[in-house]
Amino acid sequence: MGNLSPAARNPLPNPEFWRGRRVLLTGHTGFKGSWLTLWLRTLGADVLGVALPEPPTLPSLWDQLGLDDTHDVRADIVGDGWIPSAEQFAPEIVLHLAAQSLVATGYQQPARTFEVNVQGTVKVMDLVARLDGVLATLVITTDKVYDPRQEPPHGEAHFLGATDPYAASKAAAEIVVRSWPPAVWPRATARAGNVIGGGDWAANRLLPDLVRAWGAGVPLVLRNPEGIRPWQHVLEPLRGYLVFAEALAAGRELPPGLNFGPADVQSVAVAELVRFAATEWRRLAGDLPDPEWIPYDEPQFSEAHELTLDSRLVADQLGWSGVLDWRDAVTLTLEWYCAERAGARPADLIATQLEAYAATVCRSW
Repeated sequence: MGNLSPAARNPLPNPEFWRGRRVLLTGHTGFKGSWLTLWLRTLGADVLGVALPEPPTLPSLWDQLGLDDTHDVRADIVGDGWIPSAEQFAPEIVLHLAAQSLVATGYQQPARTFEVNVQGTVKVMDLVARLDGVLATLVITTDKVYDPRQEPPHGEAHFLGATDPYAASKAAAEIVVRSWPPAVWPRATARAGNVIGGGDWAANRLLPDLVRAWGAGVPLVLRNPEGIRPWQHVLEPLRGYLVFAEALAAGRELPPGLNFGPADVQSVAVAELVRFAATEWRRLAGDLPDPEWIPYDEPQFSEAHELTLDSRLVADQLGWSGVLDWRDAVTLTLEWYCAERAGARPADLIATQLEAYAATVCRSW
């Protein structure tokens, strides 16, 4: 990393930048949004969150955390109900995470998926264009925005494209951001891999499904055991988003979109991850059902066999790279769930893991 300029040497978010900073965070009640809100509050930022009135999952990580010091606005991102609050708040940084984020739901509700992921992004960009004082706008998409006909790992120079509603809606959101007139500047997109971590209670996601199944003493049902995915702990991309936003706000010339994914060797098959998770579950929680997992009789929907990201560009531009391997990510995730099941407070668990993660980043730098 010796060729990086001093402005690029940001192993962790800078508390001096975020302290007192007004941050508009959409999707703050979701899994990643909840972790990010707690991190931003730890850094001293003033957060206005926008999310749907109803909890995104049951249980809800946001409700478990009890972050009462956050401005909590409940409204549909595609409507106008949240706009007056955001205008009055006058954000300096905009982080857009609100989305319909599940592939399976995209097949079940394609119209709603396109509405939220495309028109919701349009709403955010249109708001920022009318505001004074926004230093940076960062829209979070997904590793699935790349045309699957291209050979992985997918880099930023690859074409956008998709074969399912969720991926297509996110690729379209990328185009919205990239093509918006220069009234919104600086702006960029960020793409992460398959993010895991404690407190994700969504359906049709591997680790939450695993915890629910094994916690109930029944086999885990896998829809794509041989699928290869870029697994990473939630703190890894969140660190990238915050450092990216800082660099944008500083006026650095940066690519319009960056990948925040693990190295190729961290991309492993679903079944391999589950086998390792089984060893950790026995250590942390005891016995497992027999068999531990079974495949779906028939695939529910079409999925790419391999999704991997090339994240060399972000290492060059920002000095960001992952410091946890996929086994670390699985262990941290299962430790969180098992401790929560034993009665630990979710906010304390996140704070403890965040502190340990920051120390790991500093040691790795």
